[in-house]
Amino acid sequence: MKRLAGFLVLMFAVTVFAQYGPPPPPPPGGQQPWVYGPNPQWNPSWNRWPNPRRGACFFTTAPFRGNRFCVRSGDRLPSLPGNFGGNISSVQVFGGASVKLFNDRNFSNGSVVLRNTVPDLRQVPFRGGHTWNNRASSVIVY
Repeated sequence: MKRLAGFLVLMFAVTVFAQYGPPPPPPPGGQQPWVYGPNPQWNPSWNRWPNPRRGACFFTTAPFRGNRFCVRSGDRLPSLPGNFGGNISSVQVFGGASVKLFNDRNFSNGSVVLRNTVPDLRQVPFRGGHTWNNRASSVIVY
């Protein structure tokens, strides 16, 4: 029975590896996933990091496609990593978190609170007939 259980675990691991590839590398500098320094640079490995239990993930293409980065609940990003500033098209919210998007860096020039997942920010009005698609430049997740 122990051999069968061991075999099944091994087959599961092989199947997962074959389907999803190797596990993602650890975050840069040994930090915990989704912990950012003062000027984070986006890393392609972020696309494979696990979702935060409570927080949000931001995607460059709707719905939930393209490159992404995630933020844990309680974190504030006065500017977005890499080229994500003004390049967010969908937001996935986890664990009852809420997201406050800001038009400009440093939490300024208009904002909106998202309490749920938004597959396409073209559905969220901004002002003057514009939407939040490709607009956010800073975020607070709580």
